[in-house]
Amino acid sequence: MEVDNSVYSYLQKQQNEVPSQLAPYFGEFEDLYERKIWHQLTEKVEKFINIPEAAPYRIGLYNEFIRDWQKHMNKVKLVLFALAAARQFDSSPTAAEFMSEIAEDVNKPDSQDAYALALLESAHFRLLLNDLDSTRDTLEKCQKMIESFSNVDSVIHASFYRVCADYYKAKAAF
Repeated sequence: MEVDNSVYSYLQKQQNEVPSQLAPYFGEFEDLYERKIWHQLTEKVEKFINIPEAAPYRIGLYNEFIRDWQKHMNKVKLVLFALAAARQFDSSPTAAEFMSEIAEDVNKPDSQDAYALALLESAHFRLLLNDLDSTRDTLEKCQKMIESFSNVDSVIHASFYRVCADYYKAKAAF
């Protein structure tokens, strides 16, 4: 069995470098990753990402660890993890580009809900750059997509309405 040493070395390095209250997570990540228990690993990563003290480690965690096993996880969760990382970037253009890349990664027939979510979050970062035209186009596209879904996760509806509200607020058309 071939082992990806870069993932293990990243996890071990982080386990030694992060604050003591976060270190156990990296040991658990390593164990679950090695055993290929993807659902439990996704849940553990979600817990970690929601810890405020973990904020400085989100970009590295996404790029060095989550990308390695992203094909095994729920794509909406993947987009939410990427969004948590994108919020840590210093600039909105970088975050918008990052989320656009994620959108392209999840643009598959079986993950159109995640694609819509990624597009919406990318549009939100573009809205912060005052790119109203691009944001409007994305909102129109996503509205059609969401209307065509038989079942929509509440996080997608929440993202859509949040971006719509911010768009109309920025446009001062409310």
